[in-house]
Amino acid sequence: MRVEPECVPCIYRTRALEIAASRLPSDDKIAAMRLFTEFYSLLLAPGASTTVLAWRAFSKVKELLGDEDPYKAFKEESHRAALPLVEEVRRAAEKMEGFDRLRFLIKASVAANLLDPGSPMGLRPAELIGIIERVRFGRDELDRFFLLLLQSSKVAYVLDNCGEALFDLLVLEELQRMGLELLIIARGKPYQNDITFEEALAAGFGKLGRLVSSGSDFPGVVPGFSSEEAVRALAEADLVLSKGMANFESFLLSPPPKPTFAVLVAKCAPIARAAGVRPGEAAAFFLKGPPSPRDLF
Repeated sequence: MRVEPECVPCIYRTRALEIAASRLPSDDKIAAMRLFTEFYSLLLAPGASTTVLAWRAFSKVKELLGDEDPYKAFKEESHRAALPLVEEVRRAAEKMEGFDRLRFLIKASVAANLLDPGSPMGLRPAELIGIIERVRFGRDELDRFFLLLLQSSKVAYVLDNCGEALFDLLVLEELQRMGLELLIIARGKPYQNDITFEEALAAGFGKLGRLVSSGSDFPGVVPGFSSEEAVRALAEADLVLSKGMANFESFLLSPPPKPTFAVLVAKCAPIARAAGVRPGEAAAFFLKGPPSPRDLF
């Protein structure tokens, strides 16, 4: 996605807050912010990609902090806090069947996304179920997605953040139950609070399908920035399911060759405009419009 004027301070603020939240002494934080500000200013150019801008800025923050994974503790706590909520969602889903169950589980993963960059910490299971019921899609093509799943044999699923990923695990279990072969793509190296290949492996994703590393910390799967294996996985699948804003933005930069279904919450106006919804709304839609069944073959 091309950078919009409002993207510039948004990305900068996120990166500055990462420095402010670090364990560096106060004077070192100020020095790091000065160096980062100088670096960031040189990245800005009309027509720049938001994905590349945010990625290069985060790489610089990691360098300045001397920390390859600044979100490590946050991710671990999000994971622990999500576990009891996941089991509650699993029990609720078992009372449903077919499309209703898949829709409920995808809504659960969206509800978890609404809790990012906060987290499920302190949330009771019953409260999450209520949030799931209140999720509304400003753009909803889940019914067409389900029909195409029934005509598919292989799905590539691109994971997003760590706490939310445990709810993606439930979606993947349902896709496996439908008889689909799964290619599950996770970040090769830490990017913000996204789940990495090693974290996904430890969480059991490898039991549901072929777990694929993106090979880098780039926030998406794009040729030249990601591993050949991850790029091939997108081409090998009948359908691609993309979770979250960063993956959506990267696929606008370089769309996969196969029909791609995006599930996200539009947390800012530029993403909302790109997704065709209002800021704050959820969206579940095909990047290039719903394909016909023949597009799968």
